[in-house]
Amino acid sequence: MTAGEGEKRPNPRNHLGTWRVRRRIIHLTLLFCAAQVAFLTLWGHDTRLAETLAWGAYALAGSVIGAYVFGAAWEDISDRRTDRYDGGYGNGY
Repeated sequence: MTAGEGEKRPNPRNHLGTWRVRRRIIHLTLLFCAAQVAFLTLWGHDTRLAETLAWGAYALAGSVIGAYVFGAAWEDISDRRTDRYDGGYGNGY
């Protein structure tokens, strides 16, 4: 049976598009965390609230980076189990 005979193959543009959106969200979140820490460093007062906000920004940035790496590794492993794996060359399906 060929790909056109009842077998539905995933659209590579949709697959790559989801990572484009994910990267945009990740970059914006990390930029927000960096701006918050920079603001607190330059203009923030030395209060318990500022310290808590800074720790929260660090925790959020660490969580986002960890989830990004874990999600990418998870998707690579699941792609290898399906026909979407391209051998690591990025040439689509």
